[in-house]
Amino acid sequence: MTNANRRNANVRDGVHRQRIDMAGEIIYGANAVREALRAGGIVNRLYLAKDSKVRGVRELVDLAKETAVPFDFIPLAKLNEITGTHEHQGAAASISPVAYAELDDFLAQCPDRAIVLALDKVQHPKNLGMLVRTAVGAGVSAILLSARGGALLDESVVRASAGTVFHIPVIACSKLPAALKKLKDNGFWVYGLDASGSENVFDVRWPERSVLVMGNETKGLSSNVAKACDVMTSIPLARELDSLNVSVAAGIAMFQAAYGRR
Repeated sequence: MTNANRRNANVRDGVHRQRIDMAGEIIYGANAVREALRAGGIVNRLYLAKDSKVRGVRELVDLAKETAVPFDFIPLAKLNEITGTHEHQGAAASISPVAYAELDDFLAQCPDRAIVLALDKVQHPKNLGMLVRTAVGAGVSAILLSARGGALLDESVVRASAGTVFHIPVIACSKLPAALKKLKDNGFWVYGLDASGSENVFDVRWPERSVLVMGNETKGLSSNVAKACDVMTSIPLARELDSLNVSVAAGIAMFQAAYGRR
């Protein structure tokens, strides 16, 4: 058991929790939520009741900010619905079934030859699970996710990945452009994949360290993420087709990057 998984197990012992299909596991109660945030790497989202009188609400918000965990103030009735109880003390959190990795830890152990998959607000858990599974098969070294605005790791992602999510570091980033810059500072070249990309993905001379960035299913890459890319690439399509499913397109590009440099 890894240290992260030990933290995950310890924080779950003796706390109130309920399984929610779309949100992963929900824990509630101010103390349980506080300890989950302190453990690091396992909280997907923090939920706080509007006008909550729970003691330490400011501490919970500060901890969420420190650990790049998105948080929402929601109506009390909604919090009751999420937790399935009125005994939540105004605080709950969605817990990932897989502990997230840290970017600095990954870079400290990153091999000289590495591919990283970065996902800019991919929405659908099934797509995320398929992306994870394909990334593992292509030999990708790590996956970066947007911490806010896209799908995060939950039980449906684990199922869609056929369990392969347990075999690759997944890093949740509060600011994806800043994470891409840090990767650049560590010798990576960043390639965005978009229908308007000027360079054919099959013509790229992939360097030893590459980042492949995929956008949202409908909106594509956000402008600030696109600006962080060194090169914008595209997949040539026949018969006037204008796009592919994000997991299909990423699969083509990942295997091209993995084997095109050999």
